[in-house]
Amino acid sequence: MGFTYEPRRSEVKGYGVEQVMGFDKYGLGQFSDKKTDTQGFIARDDAKQEFIVAFRGSSNVKDAEIFMQSDLIEYPGFGSFPPHVHKGFFTAYSSVQQTVVTTLKTALAADNGTHAHYTLVAVGHDSGGSLAAFAGATLRSTFFDNLSRTYTYGQPRTGDLQWAFFIDELMGFSVFRSVNKRDGVPKIFPLNITDGYVHHPAEYWTHSDPPSAETTTACQEFGEQVVGEDEACSISVNTHLPNVDHYTYFGIPITQSICTV
Repeated sequence: MGFTYEPRRSEVKGYGVEQVMGFDKYGLGQFSDKKTDTQGFIARDDAKQEFIVAFRGSSNVKDAEIFMQSDLIEYPGFGSFPPHVHKGFFTAYSSVQQTVVTTLKTALAADNGTHAHYTLVAVGHDSGGSLAAFAGATLRSTFFDNLSRTYTYGQPRTGDLQWAFFIDELMGFSVFRSVNKRDGVPKIFPLNITDGYVHHPAEYWTHSDPPSAETTTACQEFGEQVVGEDEACSISVNTHLPNVDHYTYFGIPITQSICTV
C-alpha cells in the first residue's frame, strides 16, 4: 500500500516560518528546560497556515540518561486501566508542556485572532518523536477548535498497549510515525504486549531508497497481534540499535544545519 508523500518544507527545513531562533512578540521561537535538557521551537507558517511545535531528539549525555529512564509510569488523567508511558520521555515533555500550551494560546489569540484557525503540528525525531506524540495528545485535547497533526521520525516505543489504543482513539489518522528502512531506534525498547512497550499507529515505513510514495508503505493500523505493530513493516527487520538509517529521513541528514534566520 502506498501513500502520497509531499515533503513538508516548513517542518523539516524551516522555510517560510515566522521565527525559529529566540522569541518574537508572540513568544514564538525556542523553548528549553535545563534540568531535563528538553529543547525545541514553536514556529508559524503562514503559507500552510500552521503553528509547528518541533522537538529535538537525543544529542548528549543528559539526553541518554533521560532515554534510559525506561520504567513505565502512569499517564495522568485516567481512572481505571490508565495508559503507561516512558518515565524519562514523559518527564522531559512535562517540563515544557505548560510553556508550549501557553505560547500557542497567546499566538492563536494575537492580532485579534488572525491566526486562530491555524492547524497545530507537532513534530520530532528520535526521543523528540516521543515528546511530539505527547504534545500531539495535548494539542488534540486542549485546542478543540483547531485541527492538529503529529509527525514523528525514528520514534522509539513510548508507551504500553493502553497508550497505543489511547493515541489511536484520540488522534486517529492525524498521527504519522515514520520509520526509515532498518532504523533500529523504533525497536530499542522490545515489544511486550502484556506489560511492556507497544507502538502506537500509524506507521509509514520507507523500505528502500530513494524515499518516495513508491518506496513508502502505509502500514496497517492493526497487525495480526496488536495495534500499531504491522508485521509486514519495520518490525520485520531485525535491528534494535541506532544505525545509519536513523540519522537520515526523506533524504535529509538529521545532523545537517538547515534552518536559517
